[in-house]
Amino acid sequence: MSPGGRRPGNADTKAKIIEAARRVFAAHGYDGASLRAVARDALVDAALVHHYFDGKADLFIAAMALPFDPRAVQHHTEGDTPSTFSGAHAVEGFLTMWDQAEGTGSTFASCVAAMAASRSVADAMRQFVHDRVWSAIPRIDGEDEGMSMQRAALISSQLMGLAFTRYVLRVPPVSTAAPADIGRWVGPNLERYAKESPD
Repeated sequence: MSPGGRRPGNADTKAKIIEAARRVFAAHGYDGASLRAVARDALVDAALVHHYFDGKADLFIAAMALPFDPRAVQHHTEGDTPSTFSGAHAVEGFLTMWDQAEGTGSTFASCVAAMAASRSVADAMRQFVHDRVWSAIPRIDGEDEGMSMQRAALISSQLMGLAFTRYVLRVPPVSTAAPADIGRWVGPNLERYAKESPD
């Protein structure tokens, strides 16, 4: 199997499915889209979508031209609880993957441009990231869903703000420091959001 879960096959058919997926995700968002809807739009059998892509998330990665699956960020904090969550590891993993995307044509800046140009694309991206990343943030005992989402949003603001400063504004030293260094600087903020209610 090739990177990203894509299987070898007819490149024209895969491209047709990806183009259809972009339309369907833009129209219905990540949650509202389905592989069957993509197949209908592409005028192909639904089995072909499953042949080329390992599920909706894998197809979304291809449609958005993401350089990596955001779920991989979880690997840096896998098994964490609110008391052991490492904000430094989360920051380092997030920035390292975007660093590796530089020069590939699918950079953080290009993803920001796509989201800025289309509110529906931004909505789909937010739903996708929530499904793949933020749903794995450790829950606090007795916390309701609203408070959990509030903490996730604050963690998101830290990570996205760092990425915007590093790759779009290019403000040193955030733009020049190693991800591990930035993780040490900013990690404690993420840990506070992971462990404490913001109220």
